[in-house]
Amino acid sequence: MADQLTLGFADRHAGQEANLAAAVAVNRDYRAAAEVALAALVREGRPFTAEDVRKAVPKDVEPHSPNVLPSVLGTWAARRLIVPCGEYRSRRRSRRASRNRVWIARPANGNPDE
Repeated sequence: MADQLTLGFADRHAGQEANLAAAVAVNRDYRAAAEVALAALVREGRPFTAEDVRKAVPKDVEPHSPNVLPSVLGTWAARRLIVPCGEYRSRRRSRRASRNRVWIARPANGNPDE
């Protein structure tokens, strides 16, 4: 049976490997690509979903975590650049028909109810 020090080093090395894998350039590019896609959708002024953003990101750019896009959307929402305007059920199998928001650019006057 492994001792605690051996287990600790194994966990440490696994964490280091995961961190280095996340540092690969293709992964670092996903956030930027998602934000470019999101900015274009916001400029259009029509409602959009995370799926619309995902489709606009180049196919060869992969996130290091499935939480990158939700984090980008959450950041834009917290900054009130986008506001929710509805909900839909995801058709992606990995999302298991979860409820997701439909977003729209915040109105120019700042009132999200208009």
